[in-house]
Amino acid sequence: MKKIIITILAATSFLVSCSDAYEIEQPGFVTDETIVFSNPADVKRGVGALYAVIPAEAEVQFTSFYTDELGIGLNNLGQGTNDGSYQFNLISSNEYATAIWGNYFNLINRANRIINRIEQLLPTATPEDKLEYNASLAELYGLRAFAHYKLFAYFTPDYTDPNGLAIIKFNFLQTDDYGRFEKRSTVSEIVNFIQSDVDKAKELGGITNGASSGYASNAMLESILIKMYSMTQTADGYTKLEEAFDRLVEEGKAIGSADEYLTMNFEGSGDGQESIFRYLRISTDGAGVQSGVASAWYPAAVDWTSQAYMEIGRSLYNELDKLDPSQTGKQLNDFYIDNNKEEQIDTTYFRYDARYTANVLNGSKVAPNYASLSPDEYKEQDVLRIGRYQGITNRPLMNDIWIFRFTDMLLALAEKRAFENKPTGTVALGDFSNVESIIYNIRAYRNINATNVPLSMPTDFSSSKAAYARILEERRLEFAFEGHRYLDMKRLGVKAGSPGFVRHEKDCLNVCSLDPTSYKLTLPIPRPEMVSNPNMIQNPGY
Repeated sequence: MKKIIITILAATSFLVSCSDAYEIEQPGFVTDETIVFSNPADVKRGVGALYAVIPAEAEVQFTSFYTDELGIGLNNLGQGTNDGSYQFNLISSNEYATAIWGNYFNLINRANRIINRIEQLLPTATPEDKLEYNASLAELYGLRAFAHYKLFAYFTPDYTDPNGLAIIKFNFLQTDDYGRFEKRSTVSEIVNFIQSDVDKAKELGGITNGASSGYASNAMLESILIKMYSMTQTADGYTKLEEAFDRLVEEGKAIGSADEYLTMNFEGSGDGQESIFRYLRISTDGAGVQSGVASAWYPAAVDWTSQAYMEIGRSLYNELDKLDPSQTGKQLNDFYIDNNKEEQIDTTYFRYDARYTANVLNGSKVAPNYASLSPDEYKEQDVLRIGRYQGITNRPLMNDIWIFRFTDMLLALAEKRAFENKPTGTVALGDFSNVESIIYNIRAYRNINATNVPLSMPTDFSSSKAAYARILEERRLEFAFEGHRYLDMKRLGVKAGSPGFVRHEKDCLNVCSLDPTSYKLTLPIPRPEMVSNPNMIQNPGY
């Protein structure tokens, strides 16, 4: 594992430029933890530095290109098309796969080093210091569980096969022994290990970071379990999922209002009922992340409201358009931009579902007759700007990125309800009417009118397959451009009878779809890992 991690860490500069507690010597030296961490305050700073390693921006960008969220923008000069991203092309040297693998193993490696140092400090610590060290340990176990969960989600071919290959279980201290080459653990081994790390965090008193969703918390611990057990899809796992969901509700989490949802997505802030865990972005972040997540879609140095590399894909826009039936097919907002002039249009075209408002940029141009337009006319007249991640003060295109929200967990509970098998116990599964109720409540809360009534509702909840299809559709709308679509299709596509990722024919570029059974719904083990580790087995298809 030593050579594995050291080789792959070189790739993490794709997203991360982190000056933290480790970087006190010239590159190439290994920092001595006994020098860096000598008291609780040092340890706390080291733990805080770990959050910068999370590759949240890479995940959102990857998902947007490799699913059906995007269409080619009016000002595209090859972004996403020259490298094959837009054509669902995945190879072992893919930069996104390398960044996700490298950054999360980097986080685990650093967490292990701090855990080891705390264990050295605890025997001689004062009672007050022990409390602080244990609090840091709980946070470290939570972050280590989170990183393993993310790696498990992206790189495991089959979540439902307990004996199938998953990822490397990295629960040991990295040393200078370069002769140790780790093998991939099984699904059951990784699931049990993640559960164990969550349990350790709880045994230490839980994570006490207050109410800020920018850091690990007890609610985050429960969310890891909910998401993990929604992947394994076993009766026992679904029982544990519901138990974790109940504890999350006890933490005070619930669906946020439309106003809260818009605040979270436009301002990238908020610590209300909906919020659980986000990747914090501030105006003083280093140069390595200055462009932010939306730099993959917009040129940061120009008037990005009038130029775009990528736009909202027509297939996604059409689903957002249906949310408010009274306005479906119409121009969308208070004005559009033409020849650098604001021209007012009928304001009755205002949309009342917050998902539309958050995702479709005010200033877009919607052509009601788009289907009959020529390719050139379509490109010029149907300009669907992405409204997410518009930026914060002094940093255009940079915003916080939501990793866990309550509605995500609620729809995971709906997945349990859609599960047909009914094991012994107090909770009956296969409750399709409950799936309908969950989606009804989500749509009611996304109504800007705050009437507690959804603007529209799907109708078919008659079977497990239909219920899964409705959940997958709702997740596409609720979490557009939040980095969920890829893993949602991997987990639910076949069960929902989905055709997979399907671009509208107007947005096609050689390849228009990707079937949910494709091996490309699992990321490849990065090439540097395969080259350096003779025990590593590549995922099928690569």
